[in-house]
Amino acid sequence: MNNRWLGRRSLLAAGFLTLTLTSIDTTASAAQKDIRVALFIDNGQGYRNTLPAYTLTSETGFSLSLSGKNETDLPDVDEETMRFRVDEFQLIAKETSSLNEAQRIAQQLSQRKLDAQIRLVKKGNKNTYRVMSGTYDTYQLAQTQAKTAAQATGTNPEIIGPYHLEVDEFKSLKEAEKWVEEFEDAGIPAYTVLVGGSKKADYAVWIGAEKSEDQLHTLEAKASAKFPRFSYKEPSSEEYVLVSEEVIDGSGETAVSYTFSPEVKLTVSPQKGKDELIGVVEREQRRYHGDMEVSEYKGKLTLINELPVEQYLYGVVGAEMQTGWPLEALKAQAVLARTRALSQPDKYGIADVSDTVLEQAYMGATKEAADVRKAVDKTEGEVLQYRGKIIEALFYSNAGGMTADGTEVWGNEVPYLRPVESDDAYPANAANQWYMVSLQDGTIGYVRNDFVTMNGETNELGLSIGRVNTDNLNFRSGPSTTYHKVIQSLPLGTEVTIIRQEPEENAYAWTRGPYTASEITAMINTSQKANKGTTFSTPIQSLEVTKRGPSGRVIEMEADGKELKVSSPDAFRSVFKQGESSLRSTKFEVEQMGTITAIGANGKKTTVSGDAHDWYAMGAGKKLSLPNSYADSFLILDGGGNWRVATKDQMFLLRGQGFGHGLGVSQYGAKAMAEQGYDYKEILQHYYRGIKIDD
Repeated sequence: MNNRWLGRRSLLAAGFLTLTLTSIDTTASAAQKDIRVALFIDNGQGYRNTLPAYTLTSETGFSLSLSGKNETDLPDVDEETMRFRVDEFQLIAKETSSLNEAQRIAQQLSQRKLDAQIRLVKKGNKNTYRVMSGTYDTYQLAQTQAKTAAQATGTNPEIIGPYHLEVDEFKSLKEAEKWVEEFEDAGIPAYTVLVGGSKKADYAVWIGAEKSEDQLHTLEAKASAKFPRFSYKEPSSEEYVLVSEEVIDGSGETAVSYTFSPEVKLTVSPQKGKDELIGVVEREQRRYHGDMEVSEYKGKLTLINELPVEQYLYGVVGAEMQTGWPLEALKAQAVLARTRALSQPDKYGIADVSDTVLEQAYMGATKEAADVRKAVDKTEGEVLQYRGKIIEALFYSNAGGMTADGTEVWGNEVPYLRPVESDDAYPANAANQWYMVSLQDGTIGYVRNDFVTMNGETNELGLSIGRVNTDNLNFRSGPSTTYHKVIQSLPLGTEVTIIRQEPEENAYAWTRGPYTASEITAMINTSQKANKGTTFSTPIQSLEVTKRGPSGRVIEMEADGKELKVSSPDAFRSVFKQGESSLRSTKFEVEQMGTITAIGANGKKTTVSGDAHDWYAMGAGKKLSLPNSYADSFLILDGGGNWRVATKDQMFLLRGQGFGHGLGVSQYGAKAMAEQGYDYKEILQHYYRGIKIDD
């Protein structure tokens, strides 16, 4: 280890660090500032994560207000669950008196990834269940989804729309609900409505859910014939909430449902009480401090959590680092998280940040703990600045031993970010261990070491022999259950030859593959098309790193001698992507398993790849074997006397270190420094170079 780490004072004594910490400004601390966090939003610029409805929970009930041209207080709701959606086009898949039938159809919709809801409608003394889907902001989109819903359920879904007629206003909720039931009983869809525009909401009854204004004339004639005592008109206010009931579980339990005008926003707060938190069912039922704001933004239903910055940080630090880590590491994370939160105000138009790793993970009160709150409180208001401005505070899981330079991530230098050593090896040291093993037929793969019993035997090559001690053991292509596929299942007692031991996939060390030439070609072609690079018509046989940055991260690559195009060096992580999984970092090596170099007489080197008909290799068993007459993979000794797996046909194995972009603070490195006695300021000073605050 570099002597920088040996003495607690050596890091500061170097004299090249000038970072200090301060409050955000001289007039107000971060504790007095609120932050708006997008839990669901479509910002219209590439980030899209929305649903047609959101379900909020509160043990104390809800206080609500409606904001349009004016602020209107809505009646408190004492129930623990509420649903929210925008008044737009919807589908009615089925109306039935059977809850079981309604739930079956709703399940069919859900299986096709369509929104499903069951609205409870009172008709006389009977319950009617209206199975619905949506909302959709255009009639055309509703038509398209109606076809999918019809295929899923075997029904003929009806499209309803956001055009209504106002019947009258009433003094009480009870009276309004009575008339809603009367209209529904007469076959006319009706709603209890909360109408805004003044300090306190008025109760009204609206009828219809028409697809256009033209259809309102037919609706008016029908309603006038059945209920001539009322006069019917188009609503005079665009500030409204339609109130209904939705079934929320298999028992038929219901929740209040608010369908609101696209012209307003609803602010939802927990009523005062012992547990003043709001849960969001669609966010893994996490619970949050502060208020929730529900509105339509860029045509989509959004959900914003607004709360004080310091309370927000409780949910960030607990998500980004683990409770139980050294307090000084948690304090460093708190300063980083606060700096990052305040560096990009209004990034999403109506929100400052999202709750995802696009900025930093935020899980609300779910991840809070006493030490996390203490770390935030002890650093209250502190942020990092460079030349008087808040920096873009970057952090990630693991640097793989060395942090990145700006040129290795963005392609340009950042004055306060330079490669530094980072003690990140803890995940590898703490990981479960796996054996790379060879079966008797020569197949090579991985099993966890605790599922193999050693009996002291070795073969003529000196490799240990063991036996599988459990039945149906998964034999995998690499040392993890997450990223590596199952090759086959091994029965109890299977004999295996141990080639070497490796740690399980972890934040410090990882592998991807082996990938066939066809698989690697498909990945690269997808990336090349996106970046307007040369594509490959035949399977790639050579993949090489041609340039690395100061920390050893990949910044240029070639395949079969042709340059791989990327938008930035860090984008090499996304080139080798399978499904949703990209590479953990750009600090990796490419092992060309089908390429073999032999040193002959006078040091002459011979390299072959692909079909190696004239080559012999030592198997993991007791015999010399010709590769093409044995297994698809076989063992060779590398120049250092270590066993290496080679393949008859070209395959590619990527071996990497680190987890994340590598710029700024390594969280595992911060943990190690805190355990060695450094305080949070010293930790930040190590990773951020030349930063100071102008007083």
